[in-house]
Amino acid sequence: MHKTRHFHDFAEFRDHVLSAYLSYYPTVASWLGLHQYDRLVEDFSPLRREEYLETLRDAKETLLTKHFSDKADKTNHFECRALEWKINDEIFRLTELKDFEWNPMVYSDQLEIMHLIDRNFAPITERMRAVLARLRAYPRVLAIARQNLSAYMDRTIVETGLMALEGRLGYLERLPDLTFGEIQDAELVQDLTQAIQTAKLAISSFAQAIRTVVLPHAMYDSFRLGEKLMSRFIKSSELIDDSLDTLLEKGRREIDRLTVELYKASAELDPSANPREVFHTFVETEHFNEQTLLKEVEQMLERIRSFVIANNLLAMPSEIRCRVEETPAHMRWAFAAMNSPGAFERVASEAFYYVTLPEAEWDAEKRKEFLHTLNRSVLEVISIHEAYPGHYTHFLHLQNIQSKVGKIFQSYAFIEGWAHYTEEMMLAAGWGGGDPRIRMAYLHEALIRLARYVTAIELHRGTMTLSEAQQLFEDKALMRPMAARREAERGVFDPGYLFYTLGKFQIRELREKLEKQPGFSLFDFHNEFLSYGSVPIKIIAEMMGG
Repeated sequence: MHKTRHFHDFAEFRDHVLSAYLSYYPTVASWLGLHQYDRLVEDFSPLRREEYLETLRDAKETLLTKHFSDKADKTNHFECRALEWKINDEIFRLTELKDFEWNPMVYSDQLEIMHLIDRNFAPITERMRAVLARLRAYPRVLAIARQNLSAYMDRTIVETGLMALEGRLGYLERLPDLTFGEIQDAELVQDLTQAIQTAKLAISSFAQAIRTVVLPHAMYDSFRLGEKLMSRFIKSSELIDDSLDTLLEKGRREIDRLTVELYKASAELDPSANPREVFHTFVETEHFNEQTLLKEVEQMLERIRSFVIANNLLAMPSEIRCRVEETPAHMRWAFAAMNSPGAFERVASEAFYYVTLPEAEWDAEKRKEFLHTLNRSVLEVISIHEAYPGHYTHFLHLQNIQSKVGKIFQSYAFIEGWAHYTEEMMLAAGWGGGDPRIRMAYLHEALIRLARYVTAIELHRGTMTLSEAQQLFEDKALMRPMAARREAERGVFDPGYLFYTLGKFQIRELREKLEKQPGFSLFDFHNEFLSYGSVPIKIIAEMMGG
């Protein structure tokens, strides 16, 4: 008979829960910089899942009966709240959301090895032995995926998953060129060569099974979570109690407000044209040459970073810069993305700001349309979001916080809400010098996030089609059809992409409340906000007196 474990104090209980979490998600632990997990991969088999769930349920019972929380001890109170949230959210995801049954991207993420190769936290041979162990585990990961995944998945999700797997294959094809030249151990190179072939075969076989067994039965428009589960997802993920109707009303009001601002900025550039015409004429046509784009972005990042420091907006904890590189093949669904070291990483400092370039096989017209989407003004706003003072700056602060709970657990709305909030904050601080093109670029990006917010709710409650979602991105966010379709399709497999705007709303509301207090400092507000890590903003608001 199972017996609930007893703990002498909160620290022992906390470390037990963190260990259980990291052991269940070792690739997450490895990415965080806890390198004892480098050679391990997830086991999402039903038996292991039930074992983990039993640990979570015991931990939940312990929290209910032990009353560990002490409001007089701020760190203790914070960690108790965060543990309570995460334990409940994990139980929800494993018993109700069950994305391991309907989203093959869950398993693609377990195949990630880039941080082991790109970050020089240990000698190349040591890192590549970890890669070797991961590659040898691919067949087991994908066998469990075939066991867990439903035979009746949504076609958009299946197609996206296949695209990600193709990207993984492309990365493995290039892996010898990336690493073998540095390895002096001939036996290790031979083992890696064999493991790469085995891993590629496992991915190819899995993808072929998806194409032949799943894809013929996959139906478009069969992805919806439904109103009840979508509400539960938002509440569990971010501790938000508002109804979907209330959330939608708030989003639509913000769309209306920003649309008015868009017309004002547009009129400054050309009062005789509509915003779409102005955006295409004055914003989209001004883009970098694809041959010099990466170097131009590097220089842009330095200007943005200097502005943050000069205007005393928040602390910049390190002089180390992120490196601008082309987006790897399996991540090219994003126009740009930040890849920072984990919060526990103490040796490797490499952080990569990925920018997606046009595909080599595209014709001139498609290349031109893509570069119009990734124009100079929009790329400035994206770079604020991804690097300074957005994701990369957040990472730099994460490395300095003391709470292990704050370092490990992550809220989608905190991470993306902070980065999105910084776009608005930077313009309010004077970035762009009032240039209406920069304002239009910011409004374009904000309206994309608002369209995501509305789309995620409407798609998953069943009140919007994918075509209607695409049209929303085109009409409200001025997106071109190819990019609008990509955004709409992301909402199918990523219902949480509404959290960009939801998190921004929460940070803005917290700041507005605290601004009324005597002695408020924006610099101090930002630094304290980032000092808690990445847990749900509702918990941080409680800690900050909001």
